[in-house]
Amino acid sequence: MSDTIDLVVPNIAEFNLRHPRLTLDPATVDSFQLFGRAMADQSVFWSRERRVQVLPTTVDMQWFADVHEAMGLRSPPLICPTFRSGRIIEDMLDDAAAMAALRRHLADHKRVQFVSWGATEDLYRLAAAVRGFGHEVLLDVPAENQYWTSLYLDSKASCLDLANQIPGVRVAPGVTVDSWHELRGILEMMRANGDTAIVRGFYGTAGEGSAVVQPEPGALDEFWRVLRDDPLLRMFPLLVQKYLPHHHDFGNPAVDMLIADDGIADLVLSIMTVDIHRFVSVNIGAGLLPSAIADEITDISRQVAAAARRLGFRGWFGIDFLADERGDIHVTEFNARRTGGTQWIPLLDSWQPARDAVAHAQHAIPVPASAPPNLGYPDLRPAFQRLRHQGFLALPVATRLLSHRKRSYGFVTLGADAATAESYADTVRDAIESSLTSSAGFDGSLT
Repeated sequence: MSDTIDLVVPNIAEFNLRHPRLTLDPATVDSFQLFGRAMADQSVFWSRERRVQVLPTTVDMQWFADVHEAMGLRSPPLICPTFRSGRIIEDMLDDAAAMAALRRHLADHKRVQFVSWGATEDLYRLAAAVRGFGHEVLLDVPAENQYWTSLYLDSKASCLDLANQIPGVRVAPGVTVDSWHELRGILEMMRANGDTAIVRGFYGTAGEGSAVVQPEPGALDEFWRVLRDDPLLRMFPLLVQKYLPHHHDFGNPAVDMLIADDGIADLVLSIMTVDIHRFVSVNIGAGLLPSAIADEITDISRQVAAAARRLGFRGWFGIDFLADERGDIHVTEFNARRTGGTQWIPLLDSWQPARDAVAHAQHAIPVPASAPPNLGYPDLRPAFQRLRHQGFLALPVATRLLSHRKRSYGFVTLGADAATAESYADTVRDAIESSLTSSAGFDGSLT
């Protein structure tokens, strides 16, 4: 038996739907599962070790081969359990052929290192099954008896709790409300004071479950309309905070940490771009922030990690920050899981082991309205292949979104610094849009 093999399981939908207080309608559950299915393909970037990859069915195998070839890796064994529930681990456990394939691919290895999005009950069930195969299991999440720490730290309440316990941690002023009367009352008071509010559900993700309420006339009526379409904002309690405009020189800082038994095994800074409150893109790597701000958020992150570790949490943990217009740093939320930045760390390490470069990722770029119907990865491939043959580091991601009702796609690219990476991203978008909307296609020029 060789030593260790990774088992990559993108349990994104399960994570987003896991909290026992979530009672969502079937349409909302379907939308979360569809999103998780689309984002699952990005898990091919989570590990560069010997591994077995689990993905939802209908993977584009040309895309799968292309991205591994571009990374200089052999494509790993791939298991796609039969679609039943839309939750990949539940489908895996219910698929005898998939479990037999998993057992076969793991057979020559003593230890199995799980590589997941975050802790879910089904993840522990799968781990138990793998132990039953005779393997030692290494988790990248808290031990099962510490699962509660993941649930707690991923809620919006934990951020407020730890801010009261750790000196120097700022959060935006706000209140927790538990009824419609309280919600209306605090919003009317804040608007009367000329303040913009952000209303947040305790279990939202990627901007879902939050809304900004401006003080202008008609804004409150618009908020009630938004609330009708967002079930995560119809679940009390809700957090209502003063909305703080961010510093104009950069976006929203974030830190991703791997919390281990003996401390922090890894810590990486990133900058998120958000549209009011929704995630748009991320830069991860070197030189993204002024050194004083980078030092401050790193120090805060280490203190938060120590508190989380004392509770029993282990695994990837993200902290979102905001630098206000004066440059003061505020913590906005915790994510007890991988994030939109974490997943690019192995890719950054493979491109630039010293991490002296910047990876830039955009996850959901709208497809031009003039693009033809029934798009798929084959429609993007020529542009990416031409860019790659010129030595241009850009990889397609989230290609399943091309077939969604709101069609989009994503990519990740690399530059010597943030400005270079973002300029390359502009080139990639121009290449893709030209390829999708012009019969002549992109001419391959990067000038």
